[in-house]
Order: sequence, then structure tokens, then C-alpha cells
Amino acid sequence: MYSGLVNTVARRAGLASLDAEDCAQHIWMTLYKKRKTIRDPAALPAWLIKTTHREAAHVARRLRPDADFEAAAQLLDTGELPDDVIIQLEHQAIFDIALRQLDPRCRRLLEALFYSPHKPSYKAIAKSLNILPNSIGPLRNRCLQKLKEILQKMGYDLD
Repeated sequence: MYSGLVNTVARRAGLASLDAEDCAQHIWMTLYKKRKTIRDPAALPAWLIKTTHREAAHVARRLRPDADFEAAAQLLDTGELPDDVIIQLEHQAIFDIALRQLDPRCRRLLEALFYSPHKPSYKAIAKSLNILPNSIGPLRNRCLQKLKEILQKMGYDLD
């Protein structure tokens, strides 16, 4: 359930896909080793975020020892992430988990519309999905409705 959260934190820390997977594997092993010390299961997402962030910074330093990681080092020294960053990462992870539950066509459409860094045109999106450009709007609305339903089933309050 929290794999999306761990992966999101690792990727946002600048790790490539394979490095993020290695980081996640380390996090799950750490959690397994510490499983008997968990007192408050509700605090698990925050622990995962903080631990993943630290591990991702360590991995990034190993991979790019000459890079400037001063800001990451400051976060590691304090051991804390700002609450707003933790909340944002939790929300992003929940959203990513819900997005993965959509059918592939809806997922590809929403990713193209909202995640693509180069903002493709409707014509390009339509061509990649093998649909007419005029059908993107209605399809987008149906896909967003499905996503909303998934998020509500996950207990995420959208109001």
C-alpha cells in the first residue's frame, strides 16, 4: 500500500527509477527489521517519508559524490522534514496509488494532460491514444470522475 509513497519520495529526491527501487528495497528491509518497535501504525507514512528521504540522499551522494547536496545534508542533520513537505508527499503518493488503479487509457490520458513536463497538444495526445482530439474533453471528465471515486474508496476526503 505504501510502495507508491516510498517510490514518490525517492524519485522526488532525484533518484532514477532503478536507484529509487534500490532505495525502496532498503526501506522495506529497514521497516521489517524495526517492525516490532512500531508503536503507532498511524505514524508509519511519516516514518516512511523521513526514512526514504534520508536514504535517497545517501544513495544520491554515493552516485554523485561531487554534486552539491548541502540542502539535503541540512535536512539529514536535523532529521526532520517540514510538515508541509510531508503532507504534500503523502497526498502525492495517495494520488499516484489511485492513478495506478485506473485503466491504462485513462491513466495515459491524465498523465499526458497533467504530468507531462512538455505539455503535449490535444492533437498529439489524441494520436497517442488513437482517439479524436474532440473526444479528449469528455474522456478526461470520465477519467477524472473514476479517479475521484477511487480516491473516495481509499478514504481520501475530496471536500
